[in-house]
Amino acid sequence: MAHVPRLYVPGRLAAGPLTLDGEQAKRLAAVMRLRAGDGFRVFSGDGREWSATVTAVEKARLQANVGELVRQEAALPIVLEAWCALVRPNRFDWAIEKCAEAGADVIRPLLSEHAARGEGGSPQRQERWNRIAIEAAEQSGRLRVPAVEAPESFERLIERHRGALLVGDQHGRSWQEAAALLPERGLVAVAVGPEGGFTDDEIARAKARGALAVSFGPNVLRTETAAVVATALVRSLGR
Repeated sequence: MAHVPRLYVPGRLAAGPLTLDGEQAKRLAAVMRLRAGDGFRVFSGDGREWSATVTAVEKARLQANVGELVRQEAALPIVLEAWCALVRPNRFDWAIEKCAEAGADVIRPLLSEHAARGEGGSPQRQERWNRIAIEAAEQSGRLRVPAVEAPESFERLIERHRGALLVGDQHGRSWQEAAALLPERGLVAVAVGPEGGFTDDEIARAKARGALAVSFGPNVLRTETAAVVATALVRSLGR
C-alpha cells in the first residue's frame, strides 16, 4: 500500500475546501510532489483524522478538499509527561522526536544540578522543538501533538506536580514493581536526569513529595535513551 502523507493543520477541521500556504504547501507540493487528484490526510490534534484531496497547486499555495472522517480516537486515560534533562542540542532534539513517537503528551526540558544549562530555552530553540514534535506526530500516526514546554528546574516541577511521578534511578525499584503502583488514569510523569544522574538530595526531595525512584533497566542509559524507554514503558501498560 502506498504511503499516504499526513499533515497537522491547527484549528478546526471539517469537510469542505482547505487552503494551505507557506511551509505546509511547500512540503506537499515540492517535497512530496502531490498534484491535483492526489490524496493525503489532515488532523488538528483533537483526536480525529480526515481524508483530503488536492484540487490545485499554485506557486506558493495548495488548494484541497477535506472529505470524510477516517479515524477517531478517545484520549488515553493516562496523561503522560516526559521530563528530560537538557543534553547537547542534537541529542535533545532526538529525545523530543522519539518521546513524541513513544506517546508522551507533554515533554518538559529539565534543569537539574548536573544538567546542561545553556543548551535551550531561546525562542528559536522552542520553535524548533515544537516543529520536531509536530513532525513526529505526523510520521508516527498520532492524532494528538505533544506539547513541548520551556526548560524548568527539577525542584520547581516536583513542587507543583499533582500526579504520580517516577524518577529514574539506577538503584531504584524495578519497573515491574513500580508499574503495579501506577494509577489507572490521571497524570503520570517520568523524570530522567542528566548523565551524572540526579543528586542524592534531588532524589530525596522527590521521594519526600511521593515520587517513586525507578530503574528503567539493568544497563546505564544515555539521558535521551532513558527518556524514550521510560515513556514507552508507561505506554506499554495500555494506558
